[in-house]
Amino acid sequence: MRRIFIIVCIAAQLLVLGVMAGKREFILATGERIFLRTAPIDPRDPFRGDFVRLRYDISTAAPEKIRGGLPEHGTKKGYPVYAKLAMGADDVYSLDYLSDEEPGDGIFLRGRLRRDWRLTGGGNAVAVDFGIEQLFVEQGSGRAIEQRRGTRNGLQVPMEVELAVSAGGTPVIRDFRWSRLGMGLKMLRFHQRDRNVNLDDVTEPLSPKLEITLQNVSDAPLTIVDPGNHCGFRLRATLRVSKQYSPLYEGCQDWPLFDDKSITLAPGEAYTAVLDLSEPRWHIEVDGKRGEIGRYANNDSFRIVYQAALADLSAADDGVWKGELPSSAFTAFRIVD
Repeated sequence: MRRIFIIVCIAAQLLVLGVMAGKREFILATGERIFLRTAPIDPRDPFRGDFVRLRYDISTAAPEKIRGGLPEHGTKKGYPVYAKLAMGADDVYSLDYLSDEEPGDGIFLRGRLRRDWRLTGGGNAVAVDFGIEQLFVEQGSGRAIEQRRGTRNGLQVPMEVELAVSAGGTPVIRDFRWSRLGMGLKMLRFHQRDRNVNLDDVTEPLSPKLEITLQNVSDAPLTIVDPGNHCGFRLRATLRVSKQYSPLYEGCQDWPLFDDKSITLAPGEAYTAVLDLSEPRWHIEVDGKRGEIGRYANNDSFRIVYQAALADLSAADDGVWKGELPSSAFTAFRIVD
């Protein structure tokens, strides 16, 4: 009887594994094919063994993206959620909204809430796992992938992960490709704050000066745009912040795409922009106060986001990079990731 019991247990385990493998293969064969762009690299989570850790732009959701009864359950680890997706350029999808109610139509991913200590001050922002946070790779190739993705102080190239998504929202990784555009951030200047000094008495800039690099990492020419007062870029607070920040500059609203503002990069060629965040162009409003992030943001973090003019580029050919690309996160004093 003991031998029979052992055989039954082994057979049951093999059956479960077979069902799981069969379900995965069925989704790969029949699921909707989409791409998700990975978020900037977190240096605290390096390559491990034969798989690469993945973090996506949709792995966190801001309060304004949360619907249904989710706000009441946002601190419950493992709570089931659904991420409704919106299609963007090049079949790369982004988060439309996150809810605890299954969407009635469209493409969505099923996931579960997780705890992220970096969001403790994020105003009810939440973090989500979708079961696609590990990419298993051929033995010995993981290190090369990490090197291609980049480093905190160098060029970072996002991966665009190809998924097969079932009708019920279960995603399975099929493959990946590299973004055609890489982005690097370098801090050229920052204020070394002395807590014993009154900031009102400081005459030098309190906010950093940044060097942003956009590099064509594809094998074909690629066109980007940066018109006006560097209107191809915007400052965005991360979800780790303790306050709500609003940009003040309105000079980039409804800017058109002009031929003399487009920049065509040959393969390997880069475009560099120097952004002095102490200038009024980058000032913010927070708690009724207006000024530099270096005066009011303390240790809250931000990103510079390159964004093509989607309305103008909707009919553009494949030689124009379309979409949104965030930099590493930074505070007024250092680069975070």
